[in-house]
Amino acid sequence: MIEFDLNGRKLALDNDVVRELRERAQAGAGSSSTLNDLAVLLTRALAEQKPVTLRRAESRAFERLLEPSD
Repeated sequence: MIEFDLNGRKLALDNDVVRELRERAQAGAGSSSTLNDLAVLLTRALAEQKPVTLRRAESRAFERLLEPSD
């Protein structure tokens, strides 16, 4: 489990979920520097297994990735 701080809101996610979110962020990284930054942060979070605090833009992108895709 990795804990995230999203603008003061705490969220803990299983490593498998974080890996999936990282893949989705990497897929969009070519067209969005925020998604690229988020992909790097998620990679680091998986490697270090430490809590992660996201800045506002990264937090919004992270929340969008959490939304179910159609």
